[in-house]
Amino acid sequence: MYADVVVLTYQSPEIGIYTYQIPSELKNSIKVGQLVEVPFGSRAPYGIVIAIKAIEPTNVIKIRPIIGLALAKPLLLPYQIELLRWMANYYAAPLVNCLEAMLPPLTRKSLIVNGSSGQKIHPINDKQSTMNQTLVLVPSINRIPETLAKFPQAKNYVLFHNQLKVSEIFAAWMQIITGEVDFIFGSRSAIFSPCPSLAKIIIFDEHDGAYKDERSPYFDTLLVAEKIQKLTSAKLEIIDSAPKITTYFSHDNDLQIPKNPLPKTVVVSMIDERNAGNKSPISDVLSNLLVRNYKSGGKSLLFLNKKIESGQYSCRNCNHQAYVKVRPASCPNCNSPDLFFYSLNIASLSNLVRVIVPSVGIKLIAEGVSPALSGAPIHIATSTIFYAQTIAKYELVAHIAPDNVANIPDFNSAEKAYAQITNLKKITAKNGVLILQTYNPDSTTIKSAASGDYQRFAKEQQDMRKTLTYPPYAILVKLTIRGTNLDKLSQKAQSLFTLLDEFKDNSTFILGPYQPFFAKNPPRYNIILKKKLESFSLGEREKATRDLTPLLAKINPDWQIIIDPDSLN
Repeated sequence: MYADVVVLTYQSPEIGIYTYQIPSELKNSIKVGQLVEVPFGSRAPYGIVIAIKAIEPTNVIKIRPIIGLALAKPLLLPYQIELLRWMANYYAAPLVNCLEAMLPPLTRKSLIVNGSSGQKIHPINDKQSTMNQTLVLVPSINRIPETLAKFPQAKNYVLFHNQLKVSEIFAAWMQIITGEVDFIFGSRSAIFSPCPSLAKIIIFDEHDGAYKDERSPYFDTLLVAEKIQKLTSAKLEIIDSAPKITTYFSHDNDLQIPKNPLPKTVVVSMIDERNAGNKSPISDVLSNLLVRNYKSGGKSLLFLNKKIESGQYSCRNCNHQAYVKVRPASCPNCNSPDLFFYSLNIASLSNLVRVIVPSVGIKLIAEGVSPALSGAPIHIATSTIFYAQTIAKYELVAHIAPDNVANIPDFNSAEKAYAQITNLKKITAKNGVLILQTYNPDSTTIKSAASGDYQRFAKEQQDMRKTLTYPPYAILVKLTIRGTNLDKLSQKAQSLFTLLDEFKDNSTFILGPYQPFFAKNPPRYNIILKKKLESFSLGEREKATRDLTPLLAKINPDWQIIIDPDSLN
């Protein structure tokens, strides 16, 4: 007997599966999904058995035996083995990367305590519970307490997320796989919970970028949920006030768009402000409301999703302009020191607020910024505020520059701006006011977000994406190469573009090569493949990735491949 094993260690990405002989003493013990210890060079790492076969492979020179079992029972269920293979194929990713994304952290101590071989075995019951299991996902663990309150029927539940201790994560995994819990609450990683009786998957705020993994295989949680739904017949439910356009387009029967109470929303034209002589990023309308709300004892929030010192410079000598990460000492074009540099961030915004309300206490809320002045009446925050443990309600909320989000050159910038505005409505007090400052007051995105008319917004976005062949009318693949030598990167990018252009079919389009809009270190170049779709169904997208496989096989390993990227940058 022989076992195909995905070995959990660094390895050549093109191999994926290693075959081992099953020792005679283990022939009745080893099952698909089992965690085993195997020889790998001079090491003895763990691996997962994904297939068992009786016939000896003919293409292997030497087959070494499995060392032993790491757990008495399988760690993965049959549907998860199928999911593992699917992820590797769909995302063009090494099997080991997909397996590492799925599994809980493995330590020898956790294995001993929770069921390894030896005297400390804590066996899993052979007879699994027949109770239906519901998996509830939230974008941030800080949302779990409020989500738990929505499920009073969840008496027998576990929490599953990466902020738990390693031992706690593994213990939760082993508890879930027995079928002895009926609810699992967690973040992105909980989608891989081993649920033997999975009845329903519920995803809250699926638009949130936290649901897209940032490591290979760069999986999207909703797509994985769709595949699990196919494999298990579980129901899928999406609850989102600002769903992604692709979700709205393809999940009509699964999607709920809650009708939340709408605060008073005022759209302020910054063009009118400029024409009236106000060149500040704080409109006169907002300035007056800030003073009034402060005097009445109310709390104010100014939202600006920018904490760094990047900005726009203009050279007075040669009129050269550019967006840069830090202020240059002189013009990169003519070396003149005569520069005008404009940078609006949460720190510079706080200085402007103190001109309007002198000596006021201001609290800055951003990742990496130390919290201070907890009782401050004015808060200035980035999107970090949406992930706070407890979110206060504000009598006055202002989005200082929604245009900065909506106008980013990306296919989904508008939906991100719509979602930001929707999230700000949720933290505006019932009788409060939300201010949207914009240079484009007639924008459908701004007007629809202000009024809560998602259908109008979605209609415009779908029409635009259909014209430009973006999701849901195409599947995207982002190819990225990084390096220190920009000229060499450019040459490599152009060479790959030429190669892909030669072999692509008529339904595949190529964008690039180009440098991302946001400067990053090290420098990089991107190429985008767009494969036209007949529909956005799971089957159609699977077919599209299969059709792209011969093209992707021509790409050098130096390139990063991301299927379904959440940004072109």
